[in-house]
Amino acid sequence: MSNKLIAKNSLFLYIRLIATTIIGLLTSRYTISALGAESFGLFSVVGGVVSMMAFINTIMVATTYRFVAVELGKKDGNVNKIFNTSLSIHIAIALIVVLLSITVGIYYISNYMNLPEGRLNDALYVFVIAIISTVMMIIGVPFQGFLVAKEKFSVTVPIEVFSKGLQLVLVILLNYLNGNRLIIYALFILIAHSINPLMYAVYSYKAYFKEIRPKLYKDMKQYLEMIKFSGWMAIGAGSSMLEHQGSALIINKFFGTLLNASFGIAGQVRTMVGMFTRSLSQAIVPQISKSYSGGNEKRSKRLVVFASKYSFLLMLIPLVPIMLEIDFMLNLWLTEVPKFTTSFVRIMLIQSLIQSLSSGIPTLIQASGKVAYFTIFTSIAILISLPLAFILYSIGFPPHSISYIYAFTALLNFIVTIYLLKFILKFDTGFFIKEVVARALLVLIVVSPAAIIPFVLREGWIRFFISAIVGELLLFAGIYFVGMEKNEKKMVRQFVINQWNRMFPKYRYEKSFGNH
Repeated sequence: MSNKLIAKNSLFLYIRLIATTIIGLLTSRYTISALGAESFGLFSVVGGVVSMMAFINTIMVATTYRFVAVELGKKDGNVNKIFNTSLSIHIAIALIVVLLSITVGIYYISNYMNLPEGRLNDALYVFVIAIISTVMMIIGVPFQGFLVAKEKFSVTVPIEVFSKGLQLVLVILLNYLNGNRLIIYALFILIAHSINPLMYAVYSYKAYFKEIRPKLYKDMKQYLEMIKFSGWMAIGAGSSMLEHQGSALIINKFFGTLLNASFGIAGQVRTMVGMFTRSLSQAIVPQISKSYSGGNEKRSKRLVVFASKYSFLLMLIPLVPIMLEIDFMLNLWLTEVPKFTTSFVRIMLIQSLIQSLSSGIPTLIQASGKVAYFTIFTSIAILISLPLAFILYSIGFPPHSISYIYAFTALLNFIVTIYLLKFILKFDTGFFIKEVVARALLVLIVVSPAAIIPFVLREGWIRFFISAIVGELLLFAGIYFVGMEKNEKKMVRQFVINQWNRMFPKYRYEKSFGNH
């Protein structure tokens, strides 16, 4: 597989990024307008399992594509066996989720959740609908993983954009409907979230029926191997979900649903910004897995460095103007900005930025199959945030304190990840720190003068444009001069020449910048 395929996949994923970001911003605005802060906060804490499962599914997909990618690399690989084994496992996972939800979940909501007066029935209805959405997404994971292994982003991207577009249409419609809008919204989310798994399944069976036709296998060794790997992946993914959903429950216990609204909005901003990172990593992930399983460890490790560095740098593109003008942008975006939203957003974006520095590492470790130590220690580093938050809130710390804990645990998790990379795979972490961390810090130093602008100009459109333009110019200068290696700079210069010659053929620049 060539680097051209990575470029092609990246193009599809960035088309998705632009479309879903615009749709997501509009969807959030219309959602809060239709529900109000209190109902939105209630949905965030009760129905938040859907949002978390959408995130976790991206991780759980790794189980299927990892095993499918390995089989595709073999001359006598049995993709049908791997796919159907994965599907059976995920159906079992869905049943376990349902069992836990109708027992532990409903009991907790009925007896311990801090709900507005008279909203218990609403909370239970939303929770049940959310569980159905979750089950649909879990069963869709093997199909998505199969298509990722096939690198069919030309199929998955239109499906995802259509699903998001449908959600926006339904939310706009919600503003014109009477009745219990919270329940209607939950049903609309169920419809929108069911689109992806259904369409993945239909396309997969239609295009690749011979490879994935339904068949029940009884190879317990294969089941145990995939369950073991899936189990470790589930623990890792579950720790991320537990961190976010557990934090929402702790905030709910101490401050109620209005603060859940602030936390939920911050989570949506983090998700949208994080798409810049995921779009690149999703394009590279199959290549890392296939290079490693094909014996080309050197290329797989170079791709890890590339993915980690550029995930960080790409995340800075939306993050710089947001960090500089967060209050202005929130007031422009939302009709009602709940208290503490700004603080939640700022620190949660810093957390995401730290996490992006290691975005290529989990894929390499998953490809090696040595996931046990990695999952255990990174999960512990992530979950430390929950007892710390509970203790701080118990002694009177303000609501946004949890965001600082997030940033601390993200840094701790990064340090643990780097150590495990060296311990498990004998990776040259010195090279990683030099090429990823050092260059990232230098780029931040170059961008930092833009932080002066909000202190010298009055808030408004003029300051917003000045902050955004100056911030982005400094960022791109930093990326080029201190973020890139020599060969990467040469590729950029050559790309500029090619585009210039294509647009202005009468003024062709014949020599490569790389020769100067």
